[in-house]
Amino acid sequence: MVSTQTGPNRRGKQDMRPPEETSDVPMTRPEEVIATHDGIGRRGTFVELVDGRILYSTSGGRFRTSSDGGVTWSESRDGVDADGNSLGHGEGSLVPLADNAIGYASRYRMTDGSDQSACVVFFRSEDGGNTWSRPVRITPPGQDHAQMNGTALRTSSGRIVVPTYAGMRMASDPEAVRRQTGGYLRDQWIGVGAHDYDPAFCWCSACYSDDEGDTWHGNREGEIFIWDEEAMNWNRTAEPTVVEVAPGHLLMFMRTELGRLYQSWSSDNGETWTAPKPTLLAASNSPAQLKCIPSTGDIVVVWSQASEEDIERGVGRSRLSAAVSRSQGAVWEFFQNIDSALEGTRIEPGPLRRVRPRGLVFERHCSQPVRPTEATIDLPDDYRLTSYPSVFFHGDHMLVGHTNAHFAEDGTYMKEGRMIVVPVSWLYGGQERMQRNSYVDNINKRFPPIST
Repeated sequence: MVSTQTGPNRRGKQDMRPPEETSDVPMTRPEEVIATHDGIGRRGTFVELVDGRILYSTSGGRFRTSSDGGVTWSESRDGVDADGNSLGHGEGSLVPLADNAIGYASRYRMTDGSDQSACVVFFRSEDGGNTWSRPVRITPPGQDHAQMNGTALRTSSGRIVVPTYAGMRMASDPEAVRRQTGGYLRDQWIGVGAHDYDPAFCWCSACYSDDEGDTWHGNREGEIFIWDEEAMNWNRTAEPTVVEVAPGHLLMFMRTELGRLYQSWSSDNGETWTAPKPTLLAASNSPAQLKCIPSTGDIVVVWSQASEEDIERGVGRSRLSAAVSRSQGAVWEFFQNIDSALEGTRIEPGPLRRVRPRGLVFERHCSQPVRPTEATIDLPDDYRLTSYPSVFFHGDHMLVGHTNAHFAEDGTYMKEGRMIVVPVSWLYGGQERMQRNSYVDNINKRFPPIST
């Protein structure tokens, strides 16, 4: 069931209280929210249809539509391909195609007797998502591949780019005890993260198509992961997101375990990529999403912003933030919280190193070790877990979907999806703050916009 709340669009309204009295919990300037939808599904993706409606899909290919910019939504329905099969079992990405068609990239397991590894496939719809073609394989066989929701991109040249990631695992140990990071709050078990102890290594890549999804190619010159020359070791990357900052010039952000989002650049429309380097955006081991803001041409990133202390406390996914770049990713501004249990909108990044939550416990059915007080997690009473953002712009509305595990009024810990609709001006703190400042002007003089 989806619950919906709507509010006034107080566009451009500024909070005149002193900064010390202004709270960013659970959100920065919540009075500007146009609509909130709870229980709408997790890990979503959006596309605009030819008639102006928005098509929204969540994991596994469940679809809804909105004809009013995301304020209200239809009931959900399951999508199936030409053979009646589901459209995958993982995150999906909708993307516009030529001639008013739409595409859908999804994680999938082929059933035609070919390689059985998980792959990313592509479906095509000519009728606004009512019917879908048979799947076309995007990623190569022999290795499990996946994607993050809502990350497929159609560049200005018409090329479709699907950022993907793959991995390899150690052989399973039948005597190993599965470990999970978490704690107890309100007499309930609360998981606070994922994959902190996976015996696996993963890397990013990008696949592209120049013929509307009929055939696919992988990026050239190897996989995209972090090489630490000083320590002589590798660090994994995962769940990439890509945005076009200028025609043919793409920026990729990657999830890492080193306390930052990492970035890579392509100057040839996604065929080759630079070695990943750290951004100045503090982050937990969680994915981000990059999008272009159509009305301004700027870039927005939405991600789980966290300090080292936040990660150690087990609240690394408790602050979903947004920031804007008016300089093609060189400088990030207008930091704000979309959904947070923590104060603060701009977190200073720490050293580049791996940090784990202190509160390691085993699964619930296992006996627990005695832990010293300083190594236990003290979760905030209003704890929430927010991640896997999906961002979409429609007119002067910005829609953000994300996972939202939180306590309901009756004390039950709910794991569901949430979507908010805000005016684009919310990203900039109000219309009067959208003027370019001198600092950004100086940056652009040193790093002029990419010419084509």
